[in-house]
Amino acid sequence: MNWVKGNREQLEISNYVLKADTTSNYWFGISQKKLSNYRTQFDSNFSIILFGSENDEGDFYIMPFAAIQDLLIEKNLYFLEGKRQRWVGDIRNHILRIRNSNIERNISEFFSLPQIDYSKPILQKDNLNDYAIENAKREIQIRIKQSTFRKKVLENFNYKCCLTRVTENDLLVASHIIPWSTKIDTRLSPHNGLCLSTLYDSLFDKGYFTLNEKYEVIIASKLDALSLQTQNWLNEISGRVISKPVKHEISQIALEYHRNTIFDKF
Repeated sequence: MNWVKGNREQLEISNYVLKADTTSNYWFGISQKKLSNYRTQFDSNFSIILFGSENDEGDFYIMPFAAIQDLLIEKNLYFLEGKRQRWVGDIRNHILRIRNSNIERNISEFFSLPQIDYSKPILQKDNLNDYAIENAKREIQIRIKQSTFRKKVLENFNYKCCLTRVTENDLLVASHIIPWSTKIDTRLSPHNGLCLSTLYDSLFDKGYFTLNEKYEVIIASKLDALSLQTQNWLNEISGRVISKPVKHEISQIALEYHRNTIFDKF
C-alpha cells in the first residue's frame, strides 16, 4: 500500500493531502478553499502531499508549501463547473506544471522523501525563502524515522547485518550503495541497499571497504595509515561474503559505482 494512503488520516492533521490521477499524467486539483483553511491554521508551515499509485509504497511527493506557493496565486486559478475554484496541474518526469502558468518546476527533490515527524513544522514562520527551504529539506532528513527504503532493505536481509549478523534493530542501517543524493531512481530501490550495523555502515559510506562482483569484502589499500582499531575492524571482515538477500539481488551496477567512485577515496 502507498505509505501516504496508509497514514493519510494522521498526515492530514497538519498537511494538505490529495490523490493524483496516475492515468492522466499525475493530474491533480488543489482546492482554493481547502488550501486557505490550511494557511489560516498553519500560515505557510505545512506541506502539500500528493500521492499516486495506491499499491506503490513510495509513489508520492512531499512539497513544502513555501517551495511552490508562488505558483498557487489567484491568476492561475482554474474554474471547474462554474463555481469550484482550483489550481489544476500535472507532473511529468518530476516536472510540475500548473495550468494558466508558464512556469515548469522540477520537484524531483521532493519525491518519495523518507517518512518524517509531522508533529513539528517543517518551516519556520518568518523565514519563508530559498534558504529556509534548503534548511527544511535538511530538517526532513534529520527527522527520518523509518523510510520505505529501510523497510525493504532490512526485510531483504532478514533484519540482520549482512556482514556481522547483528540483529538489534536500532543498530541496523539501510545503507545506500549509490548515495541518496546522487541518483533519484535508485533512492528507494532495495537492489541499491545493504543492511549493515552502524559501524560498518559508516565505514562503507566513507569508502573504507567495498564489495567485488562475488559480493566479497575488499578493504582499503591505505590500511597501514589507519588507526589500529580501524585496521582491526576492517581485517575482521576482509574477504567475507555478505549474506544472501531474501528477495532482491544486489545491483552489480551500484557496486561498480561504489568501487569506482567512493571506495578508497577518503
